[in-house]
Amino acid sequence: MSTTPEHRVTIRVAGQRDTEAIAPLLGQLGYPASSLELGERLERLTDHPDAEVLVAELDDEVVGVAAYQLIDLLERPDPQCRITALVVDDRHRRRGVAYALLHTIEESARDLGCFRLEVTSRPERAEALAFYRAAGFDEQPRRLTKPLDDQQAIDL
Repeated sequence: MSTTPEHRVTIRVAGQRDTEAIAPLLGQLGYPASSLELGERLERLTDHPDAEVLVAELDDEVVGVAAYQLIDLLERPDPQCRITALVVDDRHRRRGVAYALLHTIEESARDLGCFRLEVTSRPERAEALAFYRAAGFDEQPRRLTKPLDDQQAIDL
């Protein structure tokens, strides 16, 4: 747990009691979910030793959430840390909450021997991209994805 006194931001591991507060945050990120769905996802993630979900509290109110996973790579001796979600309630932005979450993740990744942090963000999220650039992230121009829910098969 880390606390930033000047902003009264406290970072801690998320628990089932946080699902009601996390749901609207993920909705702001563009991923709406019920607290029941989040409870199931949170349980799955907490079962993985290489994943963690953090919440940020400002004056005892959950105002941010971040999740990350360690990924072992065949071509590298050390894992990388992938931030899979990071959002701060739009009413509480620009108070150091996102930096506190990111700093906590970065410290954990260093402690766990990761060689880099990785995060993706949609091009239309200009503020998020500016935040990550200011935090020292470099843009990598290529990323290919393929949805697996459309039943497309690869013909060989």
